[in-house]
Amino acid sequence: MNEPDGGMRSGLTFLECCEIVRAEGLHMVRPSSDASGRYDLCEPFEQGSGWIWLDAVTANVVCQVYGALSPERQEQFKNLPAGVILNFCWKIVEKAP
Repeated sequence: MNEPDGGMRSGLTFLECCEIVRAEGLHMVRPSSDASGRYDLCEPFEQGSGWIWLDAVTANVVCQVYGALSPERQEQFKNLPAGVILNFCWKIVEKAP
């Protein structure tokens, strides 16, 4: 994980982004221009356009779903793109009692 000046972290999986946000709170995320399937993460309000909010509630849902998966499924889950992870997690949440 690279953390240059300005607090931006780059080259993260989406799951790593969620783990950071779960621990530290609201951040902004975007697909990395340096590595396919990886993401950049920064503190709120630190960057310009092309960034979206990643809140702690969403990050917590992703981390909880990940934790409930079997080890084999966790390995597959780790490298999925953000859109796939989020769609999967929210479908799980919608089906919960």
